[in-house]
Amino acid sequence: MELLAKIAKPRPVGTIQNQEITDYIGSYLGNLGYEISKVPFSCKVWESKESFLLIDGNKLTLQVSPYSESFYGTRKAIVVRNREELERVECEDRILFLTEDLAQESIQPKDYPFYYPDEHKAIIDCLEAKKPGAIIAITGGTCMSGLKPFPVIEDGNFHVPVASLDKEIFSEIEDKVSEKEMELSIASQNVTATAYQLIASKRVCNPKGTIVICAHMDSKYNTDGALDNASGVATILYAAKGIETDRYNIDIVPFNSEEYYDPQGELIYLEEIRKSEKEVSLLINIDTVAHVGSKVAVASFNFNEKEKLELNDIMNSCTDVVIGKPWYAGDHAVFAFGGTKCILISASDLFEGCLSYTHCPKDTIDLIDIKLIENAAEYICKVVNTYK
Repeated sequence: MELLAKIAKPRPVGTIQNQEITDYIGSYLGNLGYEISKVPFSCKVWESKESFLLIDGNKLTLQVSPYSESFYGTRKAIVVRNREELERVECEDRILFLTEDLAQESIQPKDYPFYYPDEHKAIIDCLEAKKPGAIIAITGGTCMSGLKPFPVIEDGNFHVPVASLDKEIFSEIEDKVSEKEMELSIASQNVTATAYQLIASKRVCNPKGTIVICAHMDSKYNTDGALDNASGVATILYAAKGIETDRYNIDIVPFNSEEYYDPQGELIYLEEIRKSEKEVSLLINIDTVAHVGSKVAVASFNFNEKEKLELNDIMNSCTDVVIGKPWYAGDHAVFAFGGTKCILISASDLFEGCLSYTHCPKDTIDLIDIKLIENAAEYICKVVNTYK
């Protein structure tokens, strides 16, 4: 639990704690004999203060979207509910409220390299062309995190100021919004910083390939990120002590930008693979594991039936490890879609309650069962040490 406590702190990319935890992970793995590489990259560190909307003397608290630009002023407001209304509206330098169809889900960051659906691109392109002074997204809760209201846009490459207002509050003032003047303050600041992508490696003679063991180490803002994903980092550090193979090179990669709008850490590692002509034989990704009351869920990608049976035999030899559902919103996805054999390890109740604690202040260390981290690490070691 002491190891987990050193990681389970707010650690967004580029922050001081992010750098300190990167150094801690590097020192820990270096002491186990891994060769450590730290690749720097430029990023934004975000700060915000109290932000609000003032309507008819009523002050409504807003949740600023991370990496938003700042805004302060009095403007007329206009409300749009769907793409058709957005395409028709004239809203230059106005406060634009996004509701209903336009606020159902978070939009992928602009030009995100691994996944940027046409629908999201069309909305972002239209918003940029319309040039509103600021955007307020009317949202509530979401099944994908514990944030309420959740941000529709979280993107340092999108330069219109943006915040969120709870839809229950909006329902009380909706008739006072359209074409009315109101005061808006979005107190937000971004500063440029340097973060590091760490790669820890062990080499063997005449390797058959490389096994990658990864877990994203960064967190969202305003959360300890214990489940998401200090639990995964702790698992790879436990596993690192028990990995003993003379057949494969090992790369341990704590990805440092999974929660960031620009996946620099993963891009750095993909470039390292390309330059070194490294063959990744297997990738094991750990993300949001060891929730109290759950089990360790294992999903596999690109294995044939015989190989799946071998994995099941290993699973059955471990305590509290079960077959899990495959999902793709993680660092394994680009490898899985590329045909690499991948194993994903997460909490068995990930979509049945576990995610409701993530990305918010509720994600604290008391949600972690340290024994499940040990079980997950044991499973990883058995897979790696017997992998043919």
